[in-house]
Amino acid sequence: MEKKILTIEPSAVSFDAVLSDLHMSKEHKSYGKVAALYESAVKIVKPVALYVVLTPEERDGAIWLNEVMLEEPFVYKMLSGHDTVVPYAASCGKEIDEWSQVFTDLFEQFVADTIKESYLDAVLDKLNREVQEQYFDAGTSASSINPGSLEDWPITGQKPLFEILGGIPGVAEDIGVTLKDSLMMIPTKSVSGIIFPSDVPYHNCQLCQKANCPERSAPFEGA
Repeated sequence: MEKKILTIEPSAVSFDAVLSDLHMSKEHKSYGKVAALYESAVKIVKPVALYVVLTPEERDGAIWLNEVMLEEPFVYKMLSGHDTVVPYAASCGKEIDEWSQVFTDLFEQFVADTIKESYLDAVLDKLNREVQEQYFDAGTSASSINPGSLEDWPITGQKPLFEILGGIPGVAEDIGVTLKDSLMMIPTKSVSGIIFPSDVPYHNCQLCQKANCPERSAPFEGA
């Protein structure tokens, strides 16, 4: 199994993009503080993603990847029949995560959190483009399922997914992402999942009934 590491430059997230994410204009009274935090962040930020390209095996009603079984029916439904799927873990980077932990002011914490989220989104965007262009057929979309996003694939799916990627210590060594006992990831602005090709773009939100979610990217469509 060949692991692939993907990074982006600090310039991938512009200051204007951060202002937009904060819904803040240049006339805002805290503009200077945000600018200073952004300039500090870009000096150390190293967003990163790890992924592997695999062919799923269907055995005993389950999906097997890299000799690891994923037994949830939802995972089987989404990944069966595909020649190529791409397990991954991505992060804003441990450097900026450690940087953000020194702030005690609530506003600075909020801005730092927003900057980290922006860099995570940027590295995920590059990951999806790379996977789409290099491994999926033209005309398909790079869709993703993520452990913990839906009841049908609970957060306990983190452990087998990390095993697929080379083990929990291996992922930590490769990209600095670790699992807590709660199965939440460190850095907190990290995402893991499996990318697969789909004729129509799929979002976890389509199966999530959580109302008024600020992260919703698609309307609920039911199971």
